[in-house]
Amino acid sequence: MEEFHWTLVCLVGHSLDELDLLTRLRNRGDLARSWYDPSMLKSAKETVQSFQAQPMQPRRRDSPDYGPREDVEPQSDEDDFGPAPPPGGMRHGPTIPRLDDLTLRNELRDEDRAREQADYVDDIRYARKQDRKAQKERLEELVPRPDPGSRERQLEKKRETTGTMREFRDAKEGGDMEIGEADLMGDDGYEGHRKRKAEMERQKSEREIRREEIARARAAERDERLAERRAKESETIELLRAMARERFGGS
Repeated sequence: MEEFHWTLVCLVGHSLDELDLLTRLRNRGDLARSWYDPSMLKSAKETVQSFQAQPMQPRRRDSPDYGPREDVEPQSDEDDFGPAPPPGGMRHGPTIPRLDDLTLRNELRDEDRAREQADYVDDIRYARKQDRKAQKERLEELVPRPDPGSRERQLEKKRETTGTMREFRDAKEGGDMEIGEADLMGDDGYEGHRKRKAEMERQKSEREIRREEIARARAAERDERLAERRAKESETIELLRAMARERFGGS
């Protein structure tokens, strides 16, 4: 019985791993009844002898068969390296701005110009207000004015109002009212007129440049649409030719 047990151990050890083999070594005749059959003993001995006669070879790991391997063609030196070029032959570099870009730029420029002009007007108003205040203070220092609410102050206001009305009446009747340079050309005089004229010339030049940019943008968009239309026509012609070759044959 012991000989049969060790024979079974040797037989089973060739097909079991170490953990299962140790488990099998612990049994004491507790295997199934068929393992102790005399015919099983004879078959086990023959199997052990055949295993002992064969040289031990390392077992290879079973790996899935993915089919025959295709030979990989070596890459030639002429292969291109790096990413493929973008489709459609896109060119890098500066491009002609579109109408939307020009419109946005002009709007931003107009907003900045309006803001600067508003700030300039506010500064001028504040400077004039401060100048009038300073002149009034100097005038009051030179000629003391009557006390507010007194009879002299009321008579002075009446004289000022009467004089102003008389000047307007005389100018309306005679038509030859003298107009100062400040009233004719503005508070800045000739220098301010020259600056305003230069500003008008600059704005005129900017408008001409803007018209040219818009014309270039429209021409670029027209050329782009024409190129797209030609590309679609070429694709349609190639498709029709392919269908004709497939149907009627020929090259």
